[in-house]
Amino acid sequence: MTNITLYMPLEELCLSADISQEAIIEVVEYGIVTPVEGETLSEWVFDLESAHWIKKAIKLSQQLQIDWVATAMVIELLKSKQQLEKENSQLKARLSRLL
Repeated sequence: MTNITLYMPLEELCLSADISQEAIIEVVEYGIVTPVEGETLSEWVFDLESAHWIKKAIKLSQQLQIDWVATAMVIELLKSKQQLEKENSQLKARLSRLL
């Protein structure tokens, strides 16, 4: 099975998702996501998973009217939940093979 990872430069992400650069900078500054490459703002590149979390963080911040610290905490909890669900699914699959 081949894994394909797609990348999106900052400018393209802003245009395709209708998100301001300033909002993405805030998301990065609060550690919600990290660019997969690029030292300067104009060089930032994100993978699609990061783009997903950027959009989700901005939406949560706006809808719940919470600051970026609270948004970062909520996103971290959502990421943890997603990882636990994935691990649980994998363990269930292994268990079913043993039974």
